[in-house]
Amino acid sequence: MSEIVRIDDLEVQVRRSPRRKTVDLIVDRFGDLVINVPESLPEREVEAIVRRKQEWIYGKLEHKDAVLKPAGTREFVTGEGFYYLGRKYRLKLIDPTEAPQSPTLCLRNSRFWMLRSAAEKGRSHFIRWYTQRGEAWIPDAVQKLKDRVAAEPRAIIVRDLKYRWASCNALGDVYFHWRVMLLPPKVVHYLILHELVHLHDHSHSLTFYERLGRAVPAYREIELWLEANGDRYSL
Repeated sequence: MSEIVRIDDLEVQVRRSPRRKTVDLIVDRFGDLVINVPESLPEREVEAIVRRKQEWIYGKLEHKDAVLKPAGTREFVTGEGFYYLGRKYRLKLIDPTEAPQSPTLCLRNSRFWMLRSAAEKGRSHFIRWYTQRGEAWIPDAVQKLKDRVAAEPRAIIVRDLKYRWASCNALGDVYFHWRVMLLPPKVVHYLILHELVHLHDHSHSLTFYERLGRAVPAYREIELWLEANGDRYSL
């Protein structure tokens, strides 16, 4: 497992090199915080540098969050389209008399059905729906995929991760943004395997990519697709 420094709510990967003479702190394209340091730099000095740079770090994370925020906001009206596992379904607002036993929001007959009275808080209802689906669908997918990388997560949690699609920690907990349930299944499978590989190697090292490439040979194509299209899969 890679060296990690934790300061308040920040988790920073430490990469040491015997050839490095300077310190470089970056937010990589995955939203991970990485500090490149000389091999002999004491951990307490690494922590001190991160503390001094906290304001800069939060600014960078806020910028990345803004970049990844959806460009438009969906309206919760009949006919609006919403993604689920890569497929777009149209919304139909209904009155209780049309479907007396219908829940507030459901997917039925290739359409999302939502009670008209719930439309004002439609986004909250969709987030809850996607989260619940993720809590059932993702663990099942993990069970089917984990043997590819010989990894066993301790826990799987679905919640709002702001600018990240997924993340994990040194304890083996793997987190997924509820938005992953809007993505095509093969993209979700890639995100799952990406995080499972991180249980072996928390950095994006050559070893990490070699292991990921064996599990997902087309991983770079999927990454590029996600960078180009990810903001479409939102509320």
